[in-house]
Amino acid sequence: MTSSTKNIFPSNSGWNYNIQRYKNYDIHCEKNLISILFLAFNKPLLTKICFERLVKSTSMYTGEIEWILINNDSNEENYKLFSSFSFPRKVIVQQSNWGINQGLNQGWALSRGEYCLIMESDWFNNKPDFNFLQTGLDILSDNTSIDILQLRAIWDQHENWGSGKPEYWPWNIREDAFKAGYPVSERTTNNGYKYLECTFPNGFCNNPILMRKSLYRKCGVYPEPEYGTDPRHGETLYQGRVAALKSITAHINQELFVHAGGSMRGYYESKNWG
Repeated sequence: MTSSTKNIFPSNSGWNYNIQRYKNYDIHCEKNLISILFLAFNKPLLTKICFERLVKSTSMYTGEIEWILINNDSNEENYKLFSSFSFPRKVIVQQSNWGINQGLNQGWALSRGEYCLIMESDWFNNKPDFNFLQTGLDILSDNTSIDILQLRAIWDQHENWGSGKPEYWPWNIREDAFKAGYPVSERTTNNGYKYLECTFPNGFCNNPILMRKSLYRKCGVYPEPEYGTDPRHGETLYQGRVAALKSITAHINQELFVHAGGSMRGYYESKNWG
């Protein structure tokens, strides 16, 4: 229901369609609002497990959240799952599967938050009782030079592109990162939380990250990989854009999200997740 039909009628003296009222702030960058961009592609059981875990882990956050749920390939079970949750702010996108980057770009275009949490449906939260959204917001608010906060577990080897490549993932190979000119520093927020920080150039990864809307605007939409190339190539291209801006990347310093899909299927099957 819109404001034009909620207790307001043409006969009401306060109603005049010629008078437009605009908000006095950027409606696509509401201060302190966190937009959760959750992208699913089939795998309804795994999506359910990871989504419900994410909802639980965000429930203790007292700030404002909007949920943008992108259902690539319009899986019916995933749609029913997303529809079953009542959030104050929620958008469900039903669309054909045009790939990860296109799906996330849809989420970015609809988002209204100053910060966006980027999350695919096969990331499992190891610490659902840790208020990572508030901690993440504290880090980004205290240090405005940080544009990206990485949330995946450091030990997650499947997603650890940095073994021998400190320009990708310096957190668990700090000596190599230091030799390469990207020392990892331990920082502390104003309320005493310790996190990791590094100036390595390829800090962007599709997910899971908490990222400023301002960085996305500077770098533009996620590019699609060239036909026939590795699907992650689009992510690599975007890393180059982020690196050119010399953005600072931080890590939440928790063993938080672990990849539970792809070649990690045996990991979550062994835990009876699906």
